[in-house]
Amino acid sequence: MREPLYNQRFDDIYFSPEDGLAETRHVFLDGNDLPQAWRGKDHFTIVETGFGTGLNFLAAVKAFEATATDGQTLDFISFEKYPLDKDTIREGLQSWHDDIGEPLERMLAQYPLRVAGFHRIIYSAQIRLTLIFDDVNEAMPRLSIPRGVDAWFLDGFAPSKNPDMWSEALFSGIDRLSGPHSSIATFTAAGFVKRAIADIGFEVTKVRGFGRKREMITARREQAFDAVKVSQVKSVAIIGGGLAGTSCAYALKQYGIEPVIFEAGATLASGASGNMAGLYNPRFTAQRQSESDYYASAFAMAYRQMTLLQASQDIGFAPIGAMHLVNSPEKEKRYSALWENWGWHEDHLRIVNVDEASDIAGVPLEYSALFLPDSGAVSPAKLCEAYAQNIEVVLNASVIPERHGDGWRVHGRDFDAAVLTCGAGVVNMDGLEWLPVHTVRGQITKCTLTGAGFNTALCYGGYAAPLGDGEMICGSTFQKWRDDTDIAPEDDQDNIEKICAVVPSFKDSLEVVDHRAGLRVATQDHWPLIGSVPDYASWQSGDDKDHEGLYISAGHGSHGILSSLMGGFVIADILSGAPLSIGKDSAASVNPARFLERLRKKNQL
Repeated sequence: MREPLYNQRFDDIYFSPEDGLAETRHVFLDGNDLPQAWRGKDHFTIVETGFGTGLNFLAAVKAFEATATDGQTLDFISFEKYPLDKDTIREGLQSWHDDIGEPLERMLAQYPLRVAGFHRIIYSAQIRLTLIFDDVNEAMPRLSIPRGVDAWFLDGFAPSKNPDMWSEALFSGIDRLSGPHSSIATFTAAGFVKRAIADIGFEVTKVRGFGRKREMITARREQAFDAVKVSQVKSVAIIGGGLAGTSCAYALKQYGIEPVIFEAGATLASGASGNMAGLYNPRFTAQRQSESDYYASAFAMAYRQMTLLQASQDIGFAPIGAMHLVNSPEKEKRYSALWENWGWHEDHLRIVNVDEASDIAGVPLEYSALFLPDSGAVSPAKLCEAYAQNIEVVLNASVIPERHGDGWRVHGRDFDAAVLTCGAGVVNMDGLEWLPVHTVRGQITKCTLTGAGFNTALCYGGYAAPLGDGEMICGSTFQKWRDDTDIAPEDDQDNIEKICAVVPSFKDSLEVVDHRAGLRVATQDHWPLIGSVPDYASWQSGDDKDHEGLYISAGHGSHGILSSLMGGFVIADILSGAPLSIGKDSAASVNPARFLERLRKKNQL
């Protein structure tokens, strides 16, 4: 047996020096009566404090896969303030490679970028892992778990080593989130932990600890629980075959829900999603807030999913990095604050000086930059095709869902639910004229590039990225006043002038070879519309109800590659009753009802 992994920050080890896997099984599985506790349940939720190496998750996976029946699902949610890198995890668990090696590698294949926030991983058809890279006391109030928590793994380092974790906020969160039949297991037998658990209504028992630990704590609570009603949604009509629609279908499919995409055009991605290439970057704010967390989680999710998709088919995924040039005092202030406040590991975000920026980009630059090495480019059109693999698509179908019985009728077919992902077309449905969406015309330009070793994407108010084979793309115009997609030669010239202003060496070396114009859809406050569709008439009367079974994912603007994918998973969460993939505050920030709430505050509803 190797020496156990040691954490210098807390002066403590991650697991027992005797046998970490055996300790996990004794403390957390046996302590929560697993696998017996999940037998006969369609869904089971475990929440853990302290993901560490993921050993507890892997032990739970092994037990679940060995005992679960068809149709059972496991949600495993874990907090980790200081996430380890993949190599450290793999090395730390090497002693149990024969037992957990295969699930370990499957987990690491989707291990998130080390950026603060929520990270939903579809480990298998029956197991979802949600890693929350954040302080448990700050993040737990943001959790939304409609069915409640069935079992708690209170891990993390010992209370004497990590007292901040074992706080009143932690136990308050356990009280709020625990389901009707909830259990707790923890390695510690500290008196104040026992009292805190007892104070929230759990019956606490001290039992034999593992190895040299004489005692540990287990606890049980039976209580009435007001679980959110979860409809049995099996079929969903998706109206629109761009990024919003295909990514939503992709997410629903992974949750075991059968989607059908209805696209008005002759092909998928016939609108703005059909661009030859697009950059993916989070939306930047100086402070970390619910909206920025939405985009941070979306960025990490898109990177994981595109990596997986690219391994099996070409989607033009090129994580070449993105250099966000500090070409104004406002950007210098915002990027410096962002770097301090967002909680991203330096492997994924850092500020570079002019010389380093130039070296990385491969072209001489005149500005320092905020560098995101995991950013890059992808083909939105190819991405839509990949999302829609093995999903029914109906083309040339300009449709509007109609309420029919308890569900929705689309194109003569009945569905349990419908999702509006048709961009500005969402306002064509009766009663949805109030949705504050508008189009923005953007034209991108493809050029040949000679005599330059251009290596990474540049963002400067516009953007440019190398495509390989001596070609690059630059753009995009931003024209709210135009609603056509006709090619304008002056827009190509404008795109070229903007990139040459920040990379003077490009002058006289760019030749236009292609271009495309599209209309992307944005909202009044520039954040997307994701969630249930409010019933305007009901809100006028004060009932504040939604259109039952009707959802929306629209208004993703210039961040659609990221935002649409996360939006698809949020809708899948709602339809399936799963824990939210994002914090509930982030979900509220993109909920369409926010606009009606603002109207009401102004006495305009």
